[in-house]
Amino acid sequence: MPSDTTKALILLMALLHAKSLPGVYTLRSLSLFVKAHRLTEPAVGLLEASKFQSRVWFDDLDLNYHLNNSSYNKMMDFARIQHCTFLFPGWQYRHKFDICLAQTVLFFKAEVPRFTKYTITSRIFAWDDKWIWMQHRFSIKRKSRPIRKTLEIAAAVEKGDSDTDAAAAGTTSIRDEDVVVEEEDEDDIDPIDAKAPRSGNGINSLGQVNLGNHPNDAISDLPDKLCCIAYSRMVAKHPKGKTIVPKLLFEKMGHKEAFPGEWEQYRLLGMSLIEGMMKIGDPTADIPPAPRRLVNPTRARI
Repeated sequence: MPSDTTKALILLMALLHAKSLPGVYTLRSLSLFVKAHRLTEPAVGLLEASKFQSRVWFDDLDLNYHLNNSSYNKMMDFARIQHCTFLFPGWQYRHKFDICLAQTVLFFKAEVPRFTKYTITSRIFAWDDKWIWMQHRFSIKRKSRPIRKTLEIAAAVEKGDSDTDAAAAGTTSIRDEDVVVEEEDEDDIDPIDAKAPRSGNGINSLGQVNLGNHPNDAISDLPDKLCCIAYSRMVAKHPKGKTIVPKLLFEKMGHKEAFPGEWEQYRLLGMSLIEGMMKIGDPTADIPPAPRRLVNPTRARI
């Protein structure tokens, strides 16, 4: 029989790694379906986002004591399931079709520190005749507002003419140590939201706050710090194995356009970003395909 000390250590290790115990992943996934089982209509619009929150715990840490790579993908699963239950209520047990994951792409921009609470903002990003791309944005709360380096200040520092733009910078003089650059801040603003049609009250057509061209231009709360941008490539499958065209799926599940051409405008912008992203790291992306050589079917090998 193990001693009381051994039992206590085993219990402590189990509590510290509760999220990784056998069966927990399945139970958490099923709980998302249970929470949404009463939905009969979409809880979010096709172009709207949903948020999934979690916290970095002991079993999420890597050797650098921040969120490890495998946890990003595991948490994306939960965020993806939650968003699909909001978009397509009853898609598995009532409408009898599957959403299969084909690919994930992650771009890390900053760490998610240990024991930090983070938010995954998920939404449909683009689609074509077969594939649906979903975007996931991992973000954490900022502790302070980032300092912005403008082109005017940079030019003044390089020329040594600190008095010219001192008033514009809000300081009596411009020094090199006063200019701070945070490159990741430029991507904190979503490109889709930044280019979406605006209304006069600072709210875009998606009902989200207009943050301007830079986080420092926010008209409301301090924007979260973007830590990772990830994309999931998915396909909807009929029980017989046939692919369901995304646009037809959206219409069947009760989604409608707010104005004519809204979906196509959104889709084209998303696809332009997706196509550029898929070329990253591919040296053959711009090489035209080689002509296909005809093969004698009698000599073809399988």
